[in-house]
Amino acid sequence: MGITVEYQDAADGDVRLYEELYAGLPLPLPDTSRAERPAWTVVARRSDGGLLGWAEVYPPHTGGDAADVQWLLVSQERERLTTGSAVRRGPTGEERETAGSLLRGAARRAAEAGLAALEWTGPDTEGVAADLGARATEEPGGRWTVPLPDWRRPAGAPPVTVRQVTVPAPAGLLADHARLYSEVTGRPYTPRDAAEVLRDLPPLPHLTLDLLTPDGRTAAQLTAVISGTEALVDVVFRGAAADGPAVTGLLAELVARLRRDLPGTALLEVQEHGDPVTAAALAAAGLRRTGRWCRYRLEL
Repeated sequence: MGITVEYQDAADGDVRLYEELYAGLPLPLPDTSRAERPAWTVVARRSDGGLLGWAEVYPPHTGGDAADVQWLLVSQERERLTTGSAVRRGPTGEERETAGSLLRGAARRAAEAGLAALEWTGPDTEGVAADLGARATEEPGGRWTVPLPDWRRPAGAPPVTVRQVTVPAPAGLLADHARLYSEVTGRPYTPRDAAEVLRDLPPLPHLTLDLLTPDGRTAAQLTAVISGTEALVDVVFRGAAADGPAVTGLLAELVARLRRDLPGTALLEVQEHGDPVTAAALAAAGLRRTGRWCRYRLEL
């Protein structure tokens, strides 16, 4: 298909890549500032120069022997941004070839740097793990779903105090959100950063709920983005103050509000990122795991 691969080491190179990705979309460019930057970036283009995707490669964590790679396919990301839903269709031939080209490029550079392996996490929807001979080493998360018309509130779901968040949120609330995001991610967030989290949502209906502690602090947060008849939650931000039963109550409240306020919504999907407490809460709330992703390792 005429895919070319190039390497990029510039610290601000992702700004130009995002400008190409967002060109023509009715969305603002995301904030690309971050605490950790990739060691290098692999960029895939068509023979005419059109951007197909890029992969960011990060050095091993202390004591590790493998570089970590994260990649983005432009066609799938533009589809996700415009629809507000994760892409569930099978990959096109070009997407599969692009993903393989990016990973092969990342593997070549990692091998040249003397690293033993390349690792990544994902559902392998492009089939590249099998294509490259990578092996799955663990299952750190998955996709959970429930048909909303069939849902019944679990008898064990406790009553919880929930606050619906509007955009723009008050400054005092953003400070509380920044505290929660910092706790959950381990990276510093400011109130301005917290405001960006909500502003970066796609231009679709959404419902953001805060789970509150008895003293009114945010213990957990989730946002359901509504696309057609589906509601998608990308992540449940769960702080230490939110135990499994409380998250079960938050999820039950989300489903109840979707059924009441958005009766045309037929399916809820929640992405779970390797948190056993959240996974148990999803099961207790009546969702079931319908997709898994793995941690893959490619020996170099």
